[in-house]
Amino acid sequence: MKTGATLEGFYEYYPTARTSIRLGLGWANPQRDTEDDDSIRFIRVGGDFVYNWEGGTVHPFVGGGLGVYFLQERDNGENLGDAETKFGGTLFGGVELFTSNTVSFKAEAKYHLIANPGAYNPDGLALTVGIKKYF
Repeated sequence: MKTGATLEGFYEYYPTARTSIRLGLGWANPQRDTEDDDSIRFIRVGGDFVYNWEGGTVHPFVGGGLGVYFLQERDNGENLGDAETKFGGTLFGGVELFTSNTVSFKAEAKYHLIANPGAYNPDGLALTVGIKKYF
């Protein structure tokens, strides 16, 4: 796989100060490693467990989770064949940098491990950055 857009959103609940549970939705459209414009679009609905280390304004974290992936192979922007639903998991880590008591900047690397739906392999690394707001 080559690069492609990734969008993710989640709700994170902290049962303790160092652990959290995420429920989220993600979308990605990475390009396949070919000369033409092939891609494998997927939507992930999943849950993750996260452990963090508190260190003042810097909080590193690691985690993993499971989810359902809705996969659609595409060629030049057109859907190919039927969409498939596969089970998969994630392993991830990153850092949260606090700018105030209720807002932080977050950077994360996440590896998706997805059951192969056929001739292509949708596993891959996603790098994301974003803003997190505490309520």
